[in-house]
Amino acid sequence: MCASTGREQPGREVISRAMHGVVQIVALRQGFLGGMSPAWTGSGTVIHPSGYILTNCHVANPRAMGMSAPPADRLGISITERSDQPPVLSYFAQVVAQSPEMDLAVLRIVSGVDGKQVSDLNLAYVPIGNSDDLELGDVLAILGYPGIGGDTITFTSGSVSGFSHQNELNVARAWIKTDATIAGGNSGGTAVNSAGQLVGVPTQAAAGSGIQPVDARPVVDTNQDGRIDQRDTPMAIGGFINGLRPVNMAAPLLNKAGISTTSSGTNKPAPLTPPQAKPSGKTAPASGPAFRALVFSRDVTDDGRPIQPASLLPSGGTQLFASFEFSGMSNKQVFGEVWTWNGKTIAQKRGPWDSGASGRRTLSLMNQRGLPDGEYHLMLSLNDQVVAEGKASIGRQVDDTDTQISGQIVDGATGKGIANVLVLAIKPGVRVQDFVKKQDRAWINASAKTDSQGTFSFDRQLPKGEAYGLLVIARGYRDLAIDSALRVTANAPEQAQLGAISLQHE
Repeated sequence: MCASTGREQPGREVISRAMHGVVQIVALRQGFLGGMSPAWTGSGTVIHPSGYILTNCHVANPRAMGMSAPPADRLGISITERSDQPPVLSYFAQVVAQSPEMDLAVLRIVSGVDGKQVSDLNLAYVPIGNSDDLELGDVLAILGYPGIGGDTITFTSGSVSGFSHQNELNVARAWIKTDATIAGGNSGGTAVNSAGQLVGVPTQAAAGSGIQPVDARPVVDTNQDGRIDQRDTPMAIGGFINGLRPVNMAAPLLNKAGISTTSSGTNKPAPLTPPQAKPSGKTAPASGPAFRALVFSRDVTDDGRPIQPASLLPSGGTQLFASFEFSGMSNKQVFGEVWTWNGKTIAQKRGPWDSGASGRRTLSLMNQRGLPDGEYHLMLSLNDQVVAEGKASIGRQVDDTDTQISGQIVDGATGKGIANVLVLAIKPGVRVQDFVKKQDRAWINASAKTDSQGTFSFDRQLPKGEAYGLLVIARGYRDLAIDSALRVTANAPEQAQLGAISLQHE
């Protein structure tokens, strides 16, 4: 049998095994009273089944790299369970070793999303190879979660195109150059050889001096404000040379974390105790009831783990989930939840606690006709005292130059909301009656349809400092047409709630 030359394309089985060892790292920031929101994401590789992860330092702790990033209160670990499904937030991890000079770090999983410490994990992992064995032309498989790769894991492949030095590092191979296309977000991810062994860590920096992406500019609406401009994160496009940190450079960090490697490419724990990292999150008192780590997501697994937690979610869904850790609870507690949408209460419950002393609980908000765009706020209470709260937005992100307008259309006789009403904001300078005659869609600045309660939120924000015409059309009612009815002043708030607009029967 011939030995592998490294020139073979990694097979389907090899890629599948490696895929399950790739994770998405989600840095979570804690807001007021326990609500958390993602601050940045990156990729990582599970290198030992007990929960050790190799990634970039700028993913694990960008402040150590001198980057102007806020500290992360939690480092969430999202596991790749299927190639066609988003990763699932399953654990929290801590940094146990890092090197800003090499831009590498090792994380250790310390708890599940329920806040309980974990032990005896048996995670899928990627065995460590020998990056010194690589030569020009060897084929590499790159896996990770790039910012322009969508929600699911992304696979690309390429060849080793060279090696580079770095003046600050006294090693022959500071970088592995590859012609594989590697986009932002893949940083910290996985580069495996044809045998499925980890040989490199995709790293955002270029592989050597003078090597830059061919073209990097805003090409994706990364902040989801409805337009592509300088506020969006520049993405590298087209073919370009990027860099991999050779995995051999990580040996000192792995030893510091308590992991030793053998030349056969298998990983085993060294007979020493990994150093204890300082807690990265805000901890609750040892006794007494507490809610922590409240996150929102569009979906959850059957056991309640969040799938891609986010504080800004796309339009069109019918459900919004919120999950949180709890501890110190008893059945004597009275638990309450209150959901608001753009400041208006839309759902609330109150009753005895029935979920045990500690763990993680998931709540949901549902509307079969679709949840309208806007800001959703959840307040959690114990014995009628608010103990945790958080918020998430559905739809386009609001920025300080525009205003998101919402409102309600009601029956003038009964005061009840009217469903399926068309609401149009007509562009400044256009008379509403002229629009009615010509029905030129180019004159529509924003539109909306009311839900079963008569509420609406325009599908786009209205720039400030302008006055917009208003046209309201409902079957069985008189049309409402008012020129310059929506006056959005220069100091208007980012979210504006109109008073109830009444319609009269024909």
